[in-house]
Amino acid sequence: MSLPLRHRVAAVLAVVVTGCVPAAAVPAPATAAPAATASARAAAPGNRKAWATFDPRARWNPCAVIGYRFNPARAPKGALTDLEGAIRRISSATGLRFAYRGTTTAVPHATKGYNPDYPSDTQLVVAWVDPGKQSEWLPKNGPAGVGGPAWTTGYTAKGTKVGLILWAGVVLNTRVTLTGGFGAGPRVGWQGTRGQLLMHELGHAVGLDHPEIRDQKQIMYPMMTRKKAVWGAGDLTGLTVVGKAGGCVRRDPPASATALTGGTPAEFGAFVRS
Repeated sequence: MSLPLRHRVAAVLAVVVTGCVPAAAVPAPATAAPAATASARAAAPGNRKAWATFDPRARWNPCAVIGYRFNPARAPKGALTDLEGAIRRISSATGLRFAYRGTTTAVPHATKGYNPDYPSDTQLVVAWVDPGKQSEWLPKNGPAGVGGPAWTTGYTAKGTKVGLILWAGVVLNTRVTLTGGFGAGPRVGWQGTRGQLLMHELGHAVGLDHPEIRDQKQIMYPMMTRKKAVWGAGDLTGLTVVGKAGGCVRRDPPASATALTGGTPAEFGAFVRS
């Protein structure tokens, strides 16, 4: 039985973001995982055109570190190991640098009675939640997981406007029990693995959407399927676009671009996908 991921919690959520808003292991140093080699990219399965970004396109600043935390409440055994594995895989594909900041009680888009606030050193939180309870992102009868970023107006070194991701979240459904790791997963029952699900939702967190070209070999395909959790050719194309290759992004336009951008109010927005 395939596990649907395509349920859209919201097409676009309008939010006001004033910064990285929205514990306790020793923080790890920030490093990027070794980049995917040319041979690995050449061997990636599927259609290279099967990728999509959110509209408008938004991405992290690859010249800054993305601090992330894990909420252990309600998480299954082995969840942190799989999260770290998924982070390594997305770092390798994008060139983005992630640093593990430890555990947290924060829940992305927390409901009343739960902690919505990210620590000041944290831009990404991953949490397991009961559907319809701890997070507004995961309603009753919700999908296996939901992920997405909040963004504002940013600028490249040449003054070109781009969406700059400020923070992101991933929430996963406690009622969906998946096999751990990054293998193909079981032949019966829930298809795929926890590693595949984490990679998919982290793909949303760095700016990827579901591709219009339906290719089951892609991790960003909107249904979990039985396959090894490896990035497909389309996934890697999209992750390159939203990654380090795009260059640094800053909040304020460079002085050389003031005439082009001065006086333009910043935009704010968020994307949420399952």
